[in-house]
Amino acid sequence: MEAMSRLRYASATALVLASTTLLSGCSTDLVGFSDLQREREYRDELPELTDYAYDEVDVSTSRYIGEHEGTSLWLAQGLENSTVCLVADAGEDEWVVGCGGGTVGVNGLAGKYQVVTDGVQAPEGAVKISENVYAW
Repeated sequence: MEAMSRLRYASATALVLASTTLLSGCSTDLVGFSDLQREREYRDELPELTDYAYDEVDVSTSRYIGEHEGTSLWLAQGLENSTVCLVADAGEDEWVVGCGGGTVGVNGLAGKYQVVTDGVQAPEGAVKISENVYAW
């Protein structure tokens, strides 16, 4: 009887560990992007752009990063697992949104930018906007 109890305990423990592993894989927290870790504030709201601009962006996670030469920048989690998105808005129709995993580069009318994970060396010739965002 004692052997049966141990077997049930071992089975239950294995089930809990497997469930924890599976559920943690569903987590939307991105590791390595400290810009996304602070509490959300009013200025973190994304600007109003065209309907399709935020198709890949989890808008509830956006954080205002700063400005570069008149372009406002936001970082957000993507809707796809383990993606990060950069929104660059220079006003009017001069905006760009780019999403990807790890390092993300965006280039358009609003400027040229790169998103990197914490601790990555600054891209050559780039200006540091925040811990995770660089501009040229």
